[in-house]
Amino acid sequence: MSDTLLDPRPSASDVAAVIDPAHVRRRSLVVIATAVVATIAVYKLTSGTKTVPSWLDFHVQKKSQDAYGWITDRTGRNWFLNSIKSAGSSISWCVRKVVSGLQLLHWTGVLAAVFAVCFIRSGWRQAATAAVTAAAIGFVGGLWDLTMITVAMMVVGVAMALIVGVPVGVLSAKSERADRIIRPILDTAQVMPAFVYLIPLVSLFGIGYPSAVIATFIYAAPPAVRLTNLGIRQIPVVATEVGRSYGTTGRQLLAKVELPLARPTIALGLNQVIMMAFGIVVIASLVGTGDVGGEVVRGLQKANKNLAYSAGLCIVFAAIALDRMSSSNPSALARRKWKDRFGTRPTWLVALIVVVAAAFAAKVFGVQKFPAFRIHAGKWAADATDWVQKHATKNVPVIGGTGSITQFVVNVLNPIRSVLQNSAWWLVAIVAGLIGWKAKGWRLAAGCASVFVGIAAMRNWKLAMDTLSQVVVAVIVSVIIALPLGIWYGRSRRVERVLRPILETAQVLPQFVYLVPMVFLFDPGRTPGMFATIIYAIPPGIRLIGLGLHEVPFAPREAATSFGASPRQELMKVQLPLALKAIMLGINQVIMMALATVIIAGLIGGGGLGLEALSGFTKTNLKLGDGMAAGISIVLLAVFLDRVTQAWGDRLSYSSPEK
Repeated sequence: MSDTLLDPRPSASDVAAVIDPAHVRRRSLVVIATAVVATIAVYKLTSGTKTVPSWLDFHVQKKSQDAYGWITDRTGRNWFLNSIKSAGSSISWCVRKVVSGLQLLHWTGVLAAVFAVCFIRSGWRQAATAAVTAAAIGFVGGLWDLTMITVAMMVVGVAMALIVGVPVGVLSAKSERADRIIRPILDTAQVMPAFVYLIPLVSLFGIGYPSAVIATFIYAAPPAVRLTNLGIRQIPVVATEVGRSYGTTGRQLLAKVELPLARPTIALGLNQVIMMAFGIVVIASLVGTGDVGGEVVRGLQKANKNLAYSAGLCIVFAAIALDRMSSSNPSALARRKWKDRFGTRPTWLVALIVVVAAAFAAKVFGVQKFPAFRIHAGKWAADATDWVQKHATKNVPVIGGTGSITQFVVNVLNPIRSVLQNSAWWLVAIVAGLIGWKAKGWRLAAGCASVFVGIAAMRNWKLAMDTLSQVVVAVIVSVIIALPLGIWYGRSRRVERVLRPILETAQVLPQFVYLVPMVFLFDPGRTPGMFATIIYAIPPGIRLIGLGLHEVPFAPREAATSFGASPRQELMKVQLPLALKAIMLGINQVIMMALATVIIAGLIGGGGLGLEALSGFTKTNLKLGDGMAAGISIVLLAVFLDRVTQAWGDRLSYSSPEK
């Protein structure tokens, strides 16, 4: 008898068979196949149980209506509610002070401030672009004063988002437990329709600035938290180890090493905060802020395309100017020469003097009001829309046949919606659990299944499945477009310079404005909402994918090149695996934006949970509970999609050869 047979220890081949990835994959497929077969068998044996049972009901509708009534009845008589009112007064005071400061500077001082800040941070080219963009606010539609009110609300909301978001992002990066707790809160804040949380905000703070600013803060804070978390987590271990080897404390390591190295990602977080803030401004203007967002709403309500486009363009120009002021380009030649010659503090002092002089000159020469010259860009856009509206129904080659495009989208959406709506609710929950188990294990499986059980308990199952079908299609199309463009954006500075203003324009344009041309191009329904969703969801994906490629350390790329790797091999084997965290965060943001826009699409016949949430805002006394249940269902869908995408990102990161 050989010694091998007597040896109780497993051989190398036995160990390889156990840990062989192919063996593990085969076992997983067997388990999944068995579960699917068992599910189908159970479904056949229990036919007729597709309807959600009556006992599965969280009674969200009634509880929400009762809570709203309780707040309304006790407003002015409860000390806690009075304290909230006082906090709202403080927010109003901050907004009014910012508005007063902008009015004191006049338009000349504001333009000088935009130019000076951008010149110091990024050079004269960016400064000239920002100043011209800011000046366009006054030349398009004559809405300078109303836009300054919007800017003031954005300044206060963005400041609140950064004051809260950056420390919370640091906390979530330092603690996995905190990250697990904070992530669902971020999902809820970012995907809960503004129509839903504006109702309690108005009941607590009343109409005006406080409700709008807090809505902006809630919606804009998550990108600050997420990107601060990402920036700190992406810091190379070598950098932190060097800091610890010199005996730095945790606070010193954070202040001297981690935050400076994470500054580019945090700066992108600031940009995203500004973009999100301007995206919500139109909806927030529904509570009576009297700013340029209200002009967009008024233009849409009265079918005044000229006013809607003009006000929307003012919001876009203001957002682009603020984006240029918040971004920096350390390699800018003008900035470097200026700093080398004068230093940082004298530079800011000169900038302050120039701004004050510009404001004083406006008063001396009597030009406090913006010049009367106008560029009728809103009218041009309205005329172009009218031309498209006139010719779209003829399927001329310029348009490409919108009727056939609509039919194609419907043919894609209807089967997916039919499968989801006609399947038993528990079967969908089981499939979601299987997806979660495959992504990360039994804990995520239980969480994914629980999400769909919770949606069933909201008593709006068919509406939720309708929304899910739209989101799935929009996210797939958006990712297919965003991934190659994001890679191109991250590997070419020239492409970045070309795409950046386009992405900013697409991202900051209010969702309402997208609906106007889409309704004229396509018949009301899910198709125009689908295209508006895709346009709005693509930009954050492209920017975050590009950021991930930019942040890949130079050392592994140089090592791959030294071993003879081609550019394609360097991309596939080095850059994409190392940037996978940022790529998955980009996909996560695509999902968040898609969900947010699908809700707005309910205004033009998109249906689903969006229409239900909108009804809760417009018919408070009758549908508030239904709107709140729809909002919670949307959040649950977001939690499911977020957890699955993040889990698959972690799985792919750990399984990549570079790890």
